[in-house]
Amino acid sequence: MYRNVLCLVMGLIIGIRLTDLFEYFQLTESPEFGSTSITQMEEVEATPQLLTEEQLTHWLHNETRVLCMVLTMPQNHESKASKVKRTWGKRCNKLIFLSSKEDPNLGAIDVGVAEERDNLFIKVRRAMKYVYKNYGEDYDWFLKADDDTFVIMENLRWLLYPYDPEAPLYFGHRFRTTFPKGYMSGGAGYVMSRDALRRLNLFAFNNSKFCPVNHQSEDRQIGYCLQNVGVVAGDSRDDEGRERFLPLGLRSLLPNFPKDGWLPSVIFYDPPKDVCSHTGISFHYVKSHEFDIYEFLLYRLRVFGAPAIQRSLPPKIELKQLETQMHHWSQETSTNLKESLE
Repeated sequence: MYRNVLCLVMGLIIGIRLTDLFEYFQLTESPEFGSTSITQMEEVEATPQLLTEEQLTHWLHNETRVLCMVLTMPQNHESKASKVKRTWGKRCNKLIFLSSKEDPNLGAIDVGVAEERDNLFIKVRRAMKYVYKNYGEDYDWFLKADDDTFVIMENLRWLLYPYDPEAPLYFGHRFRTTFPKGYMSGGAGYVMSRDALRRLNLFAFNNSKFCPVNHQSEDRQIGYCLQNVGVVAGDSRDDEGRERFLPLGLRSLLPNFPKDGWLPSVIFYDPPKDVCSHTGISFHYVKSHEFDIYEFLLYRLRVFGAPAIQRSLPPKIELKQLETQMHHWSQETSTNLKESLE
């Protein structure tokens, strides 16, 4: 009796599954199925190089997901921070302002740290704990910038696309310091892979030897903590050695790299004469009124007769090649022969 019941149940299950399978084949053979957004996305992902540059930009927006963390303070919410939100910040996959006062309209969180320069590292540390806890597995890369930084998100994604976000890696404008691997300028902005943020939170922040709490500069200390948990400082310069992340504004870097001031003594790489890359990513010390200038010149102004060059995506880097590249970067020493200020 039990055997007959079991056979009957098995027969019903098999019959239902065969019916589903038959309906599936009917659906996939219909002309409407080939035009669904899911099928189109799969085709786009399979052949992204066949798209125009504008289409590639839209595709990259979801392919290389970037959460942006912007350091600000309450007195800048309605000035610099709002300009960031209205210009380059709207091109982030997620935008969060790190402040000492919550502002839902802006998207600012209160990290619970007083606004003092000596507290910047503690403030960013708290913020990165918050971001990791709430969004650590939802995005591929995590950008930290200041509220006087302008970022070209399209060029940032173009740079990041070849790299696996599960590799312990971060990019920015590299400075030299007392520890050999250096660190990335906080003003120019630095971007961490998902694994870099994970290591920072799980291993560095939980070990006072790896990541001591002090009042050193925020960017230097984050670099020190990342180095101690095996995160590699990548080289984001272009093929001609020109920088993409710029710790100063264009008015300070053009037409040539400055020979005086603080910057020449702290840069990690000896700069070429033409320091600004044609695929630049960020500019620092942007004044409030300059956000609109950058936005206009980059996204609205069109020059009649200027050649439009169709660029394609760089190829994805295979695991073995990435391991070799990261090992090379981890062994690099500064090529800047100028006497350090530190």
